[in-house]
Amino acid sequence: MHPVLIKALDSTFGHPRGIMGRIGGAVMVRGNAPQEQWAVELADPRPGDRVLVLGHGPGVGLALTADAVTGAGGFVLGVDPSRAMRKMAAARCSAGVRSGLVEIRDGTSERTGCADASMDKAISVNNITMWDRPASFRELRRVLRPGGELIIVAHRHIMNTSPEELRADTVAGGFDDVTLTMRGRSLNRAVAGIRARNPGTA
Repeated sequence: MHPVLIKALDSTFGHPRGIMGRIGGAVMVRGNAPQEQWAVELADPRPGDRVLVLGHGPGVGLALTADAVTGAGGFVLGVDPSRAMRKMAAARCSAGVRSGLVEIRDGTSERTGCADASMDKAISVNNITMWDRPASFRELRRVLRPGGELIIVAHRHIMNTSPEELRADTVAGGFDDVTLTMRGRSLNRAVAGIRARNPGTA
């Protein structure tokens, strides 16, 4: 792939920034919406839950999660290393940000800034390729309460590993009750969904 094209794709989707990042965010809103919805369904957040949304992008899943946890002290924290994505997500979730239901800040799957055992669930959609998986799983084991759940959803064609290897990595990362579900009839349209539990033991 030509270096110029690689740079353009990175600024649009990999590490969204500037005008290209805003264009990429608009594309993500449309293209990722079904995966965001499925991830929230798998996580099944309830009123009062505290949920971490990793690499939230333009905030579609962040908004869906906020709607689900509203009430009884519910809280959603979105972390994303892209300033452009944080800005888009803040606009989409402006009411939740104002009320304190939603917080958006700089962060990654390896560096969430969360306190130990402070989250009930963690959700990731289409950003597993950006992870240092061993470091990310350590961080997520740390911030999820015992019994807390991790949900990972990703388009098969953008993954830098196979769904089966991702499941094995999740187990190796210390999670249990790890299930893998595939959606879509063709490789190019298939989506992988991982659901896993933090056993809460070292």
